[in-house]
Order: sequence, then structure tokens, then C-alpha cells
Amino acid sequence: MDIRDYKDKIVETAQELIKIPSVKEADQGPGKPFGAPIAQALEFMLAKGRELGFKTENFSGYAGHIEYGQGPEILGILCHLDVVPAGEGWSVPPFSGEIRDGRIYGRGAIDNKGPAVAVLYALAALRDSGWQPKRRIRLILGTDEESGWGCMEHYMQAAEKPHLGFAPDAEFPVIYSEKGILMVELAGKLVSPQGIVLTALDGGNRPNMVPDRCRVGLQGVREEEIAAVAAKIGAKIEIDKDETGQGLHLLFKGVSAHGSMPETGENAISYALAMLYNLGFTEGIIGFLYRQIGFSHDGRGLNIEVKDEVSGPLTANMGVISMEEDTVKVLLDIRYPVSFREEQILEKMGQVLPASVQLTPRGGKGPLFVDPGSPLIRVLQQVYRKHTGEEPRLISIGGGTYARALDNGVAFGPVFPGQEELAHQKDEYISIEHLLKLAEIYGDAIKILGEEGGVLDD
Repeated sequence: MDIRDYKDKIVETAQELIKIPSVKEADQGPGKPFGAPIAQALEFMLAKGRELGFKTENFSGYAGHIEYGQGPEILGILCHLDVVPAGEGWSVPPFSGEIRDGRIYGRGAIDNKGPAVAVLYALAALRDSGWQPKRRIRLILGTDEESGWGCMEHYMQAAEKPHLGFAPDAEFPVIYSEKGILMVELAGKLVSPQGIVLTALDGGNRPNMVPDRCRVGLQGVREEEIAAVAAKIGAKIEIDKDETGQGLHLLFKGVSAHGSMPETGENAISYALAMLYNLGFTEGIIGFLYRQIGFSHDGRGLNIEVKDEVSGPLTANMGVISMEEDTVKVLLDIRYPVSFREEQILEKMGQVLPASVQLTPRGGKGPLFVDPGSPLIRVLQQVYRKHTGEEPRLISIGGGTYARALDNGVAFGPVFPGQEELAHQKDEYISIEHLLKLAEIYGDAIKILGEEGGVLDD
């Protein structure tokens, strides 16, 4: 059968999966380590796999897989079902799966639910055509990719590790290099100017998202002063009286983007810091954050402006800010070049941080680099060229995919060159035609890579 014969089922399955608001929540007991909605999304996909006649297994709600074929080796295609919070400013309900102009809208449409559905039906089409692989093919479904990767750690301990594989969770043609990821917390004491009180400061949802909202509470400042500074720094802001009528609530608006590409968004936290600095918060943690980071995203003020030939420059995103009593904390998402190590980045930062600012690492993942001449990469290049007629160049990204969980894995799609990057942004969507094209491409990749022995005939 041709993959397009499955069009209606592909679209319906993608819509139903997008409707599940699989944002990470607290552990809710057995089978729900990341909350009930994520557990629901995982079981939904496994049920679809069983409905299509495949073997499935659920690994205590951390992850699962859908399997086809026999053989001593495993080809893994790794997708994730968890999503970042929807954020604000959508023109459609973010968990509706609504179709407009041939596009399926919703959080996770491209990152990463749509591609997961495309792989599932690509596998179904191969099976229905009579193809028998020499390797076991596993669609591996993770549930904590957007946070701590606890899903993949659990899965790789509980199940056999694939011999090779790919993650359809980045860009085409082929990703052979992924920057290292380091999350750090910077914390320090608030020092306020005379006569002004900062009553609230919070912004951002996740470190790996450019925050599109930041809320500030102030007393001792007139609305006219706020408006004048907002005009000076170019901030988009809403101003309201607080509940006491004596202070102001400020809502700074930015543009969300993936934290690995902070230059593509507008950081609402940066605007909030600029406002506070201009109002006299020039000392303490606020002054430090504005002077050393401000609107930059290259790490220069933190002594980590580094780059290499393979993966380019380091990026740093202020993803979350919060205040408790007189302590302000910021979570930074740092993506560093593949030729550096986490220890080097931390050491360089430590050389310039004042004693009043505390640095605490909050997790990370080492970089990925795969030999450009590897058989796996050559197969994926071959498949991409066949379906697009374009040169399958190799690229490096700042994003982190499940390919890092494999000894022989890369990221492969789903975003084509020139397409708008919609991951972690409002009005995320995947077009139906794009979804079908992905199923065709991934089907061919699975068919070649699913053969035993060499992955490409020389």
C-alpha cells in the first residue's frame, strides 16, 4: 500500500494525539511518573500500535516502544510525546488539533507528535506491503524530552539499546553534530534603590524556551515613569494597579522561541531587567544580570563567548526568573560547541562571577558528533536526495535530540530547509502534506536501515 492510502488515519491520529495536553506534571503514582496527561499520550500511541498489529511495551510510564520484525539487531526511531507549555497568544486553542488551510495546529504538532505519527504509519505501510526486515524496528516513545530526560535514562536501562537509529526531531537534511547542553542557576540578593519596592518578579516557563511573558510588581513608582522607560527600551508592556491600589503590576511581552535559538525570539525577562535597571536597580543581582547578560545571547558577559568550526558559537538563554523574599534566581539554558566540555564552561563562568552571585549547575547533556562518512549518515543523505532532489548537506544544531542516547544515531528532520521553525512557539502547526512527505521519507529510511549487515550498498 502507498503511504497516502493512510492519509485519513494519519491526520486523525495526529489530531487526537495533539489534543492530549502532555505537559510534564508531578509524579502521580505507578505508570504516571510525569503526570497523567503524558501517561495518556503514551498509552494512546501504544494502543494505536497494537491496533495496527504491532508488538508494544510500556516501561512503567517512562517510555514505550512499538516493534516490528525479527533479528539480533535493533533499528530505533526515537520520538517524544511530551510538550512544553502552550504559552500565550495563540490564534487557535493550543490543544485542539484544529485544521486550518491544510495545517494541523497545536502544541507538539511539529515537536514531536506529528513526526511520531508519520513514523508509525510509515512502518504500517511497510508491513502491509509484505516487507520483512532483518532488524527489529522499534518506534521508541519518550515522555520527558523537554525536561530532564528521565524517560530515556529509564528506557535504556530497562530495554535493549538500539544498534543504530535516528530521531525525527530537528531539521533536514542530516544533523551530525549537536551542541552540548548545560542548565545553570544564577542566584543573588536583591538590592533596591531608595523608595522603590519590588514586590514580584517571575517570568518564563522552561529554561529551553525564550520567555514571552515576565511579570513585575512595583511600589513607589509612578505609571508615567514606567511608560517613559518602556518607550526608551522599546518594551511591549501592560500596566495595571495592584490589588492594594498603591502599586503597579507590569506584564512584559516578548516572542517565544526555542531556547537553542534565542536570537529568533524576544526575551521578556531582558525587557523586565532593562526596566528595573533604568529605575535604579543597578546593584545586586538585578544589576549584574542586566549588565552581564541583558539582551545578549552569546555569553560574552559571563566569559563564555566561545565557538568552533563544527558547531559555531555558544548561545545562552535566560529562560526562567523568580524571586523569593530578597533572593532572585535565573535559569540559563547554555548550548556550547562540541569541542568544549561542561567543566570548561563552568570554570570560565566561575572566573568572572562575583562572590555575591551563586552558580549552581542544574543538569545537562554532552555534545553529539558523528563521523560525516559513517554508513548511517550516507543512507540518510541518499534518502533525502531521492525525495527532494537537493544536496543533502550535513548541519550542526544547538538543539538536543534523543540521538544522544544512542552510540550510533543522528537527528533526521522533520523541518525542511527554509521552513519556519515553530517548535516552542505560538500557533505551532504541521501541514498535512508535510506529514505525508515525512511518512514517505521515513519509510524509505527504515526500509534501507532495517536490513541486516551493512546499511548501504557500496
